[in-house]
Amino acid sequence: MAMRGLTQFIGDIRNCANKEDERKRVDKEMANIRKHFKEATKLTPYQKKKYVWKMLYIYVLGYEVDFGHMEALNLITAPGYSEKTVGYLACVLLLSETNEFLRLIINSTKNDLMSANEEIQGLSLACVANVGGREFAETLTVDVQKLLFNPQARPQVKKKAALCMLRLLRKYPDNFAEDGIGGNQEQKDKLLDLLDDSSLGVITATMSLLLGLVSHNPELWPDSVNKCCKLLAKLNHPNASKEYGPEYVYYKTINPWLQVKVLRLLQYYPPPEREEVNKRLCEVLQRIISETSMGKNVNTNNSAHAVVFEAVNYVIHMETNQQLIHAAVNMLGQRITSGNQPNYRYLALDAMQRMSHIPEAAQQFKRHQETIIRSLKDNDVSLRRRSLDVLYSMCDSNNSEQVVGELLDYLAGSDFSIREELVLRVAILAERFSPNLQWYVDTILKLMSLAGDYVSDQVWMRVVQIVTNHEDLQLYAAETCFKALKNEAVHESMVKCGGYILGEFGHHIASKRETSAEEQFALLKDKFDSCDQNETKQLLLTAFIKLVNVHPDKVKERVVALLNHHTHTIDAELQQRAIEYLVLSRPDKESMLETVLDVMPNFPERENILTKKIKERERASTTDRTANQIKAGKGGEDDDEDAPTVDLSAGAAGSQTRPKGAGGGGAAPSSGGGG
Repeated sequence: MAMRGLTQFIGDIRNCANKEDERKRVDKEMANIRKHFKEATKLTPYQKKKYVWKMLYIYVLGYEVDFGHMEALNLITAPGYSEKTVGYLACVLLLSETNEFLRLIINSTKNDLMSANEEIQGLSLACVANVGGREFAETLTVDVQKLLFNPQARPQVKKKAALCMLRLLRKYPDNFAEDGIGGNQEQKDKLLDLLDDSSLGVITATMSLLLGLVSHNPELWPDSVNKCCKLLAKLNHPNASKEYGPEYVYYKTINPWLQVKVLRLLQYYPPPEREEVNKRLCEVLQRIISETSMGKNVNTNNSAHAVVFEAVNYVIHMETNQQLIHAAVNMLGQRITSGNQPNYRYLALDAMQRMSHIPEAAQQFKRHQETIIRSLKDNDVSLRRRSLDVLYSMCDSNNSEQVVGELLDYLAGSDFSIREELVLRVAILAERFSPNLQWYVDTILKLMSLAGDYVSDQVWMRVVQIVTNHEDLQLYAAETCFKALKNEAVHESMVKCGGYILGEFGHHIASKRETSAEEQFALLKDKFDSCDQNETKQLLLTAFIKLVNVHPDKVKERVVALLNHHTHTIDAELQQRAIEYLVLSRPDKESMLETVLDVMPNFPERENILTKKIKERERASTTDRTANQIKAGKGGEDDDEDAPTVDLSAGAAGSQTRPKGAGGGGAAPSSGGGG
């Protein structure tokens, strides 16, 4: 029955010309409500309901309501459904879980949970789930559990009880027993039996609760696997729509949300051990993946593909079924060519990236390499990022030159949003799958020339480490860096790398006229004058003093003049280096100069810091305990450590013989910083 006073009040609010008029009308009504609540004993149940409804309407308009809470909660104890409705709604809207008023309604809520009226039971379950409070959870969890397992309870009540249990589990897991359902096998069996309920709504709510329990402690629910496999087979049976009714068929797919939850739960466990169950599951997955096609209706496609992509996730989890892997690869290959369906392309690329660790899948993905490369130029930045991830994952020693070459070509015109990520991945791939070290040096130098602003110090430091540890590479590196620095526009990352390598290994090319010590000094001096960063100038000063140590008769006079000029510079670090190197260049300090600038030893082998950065970026930011995170927690976080990398061991280079003072100095790069 409509409340005339409430209807009139809502009409007055809607007819207000401005916010000031609305405020005046609200203040007038609140004064009227406060006046009547002072004589609450004289109010009829109808009047109490009306005034509390007005309070709630005022509250949802955004005004503070700091009175009438007790009058609203008293309605929960009333016998009628309409009074309880407004009372519970006021409790949910006006009170927080820490409010002391909640203690007053715990007993009433407990009684309503045991009511014979399913609508009243639903109101109390909604209140427990939405307000919650620790005291509510401690006192009422057992009663909610009884409702869930009560065979006489109506399906609507069971659904709400399951979702209420899930809410309490998520909010206060410590209030539950070890497995979150009571700690005994009988109760676990009762919960699993609900998956055979005749109501698909009850099954869906139960699966939500079960998924929460499994994510909380998967070791306690291995028996759920066979039940879920049986349920998935029933949902995909040709007669499923007749068995469950048309109300659960969403655009030709039987309850896609339930199927997704089932597939998600199965990913917490290995494939079923029973052969007949495993065979039946594989048949269902094969049918889901192979028989789903693109139609004209968007909603039909979405409902079907929600299940398909979750099925692919489970195939990735299984890893070993060749037939399913082949079906999944074919389906993903078709979806990445769906030009007018960017969502499916994104999901397909994401699945490819996660599937690339399976050797059979990685080989088949290479058939779609050109399509993935074209996706790098898509208008959607999320697709470009996913394409980059896929290429990074599918790259190996057989296609590294082509993939890295394509990425470098794309780098020149790429947008700034993914350029830093692109540079990082190119640097890692160039090292991990380099056909030879000379190609690696060329690739990194080209990378610095194309995107120097996005090349971190760790990239050129890694080049220095590899060149230092491979004597047969030092001549080529010095020649290549000298040529690169001859260009007019050179990024400072290139200057740092070239300055270090020429200072350390420039003696290998000093015998040639065009790359003599004088030419090396002139080239580095030109870059020194044009540098903006003092860090680069500091490194070049170290390179200059190394040239003095190896070629004192050719460049010492010009280097000393340069050092004298910078003994009064404003930068403290640059000034200190100039003064120290000036002292070392004195004739009486020649032996000390040789000692300080002695040959640099080989760098110890260590994990590439660039790979560490990739791992940090790929680490999931969500706090949910998903199946993939639990799997990773059991030892999957360091999978990349076994990937092939360039050998940094001293044995690879053999003993190094260099002229006196050709190495050493204080500019040795490391994983944490450089000269």
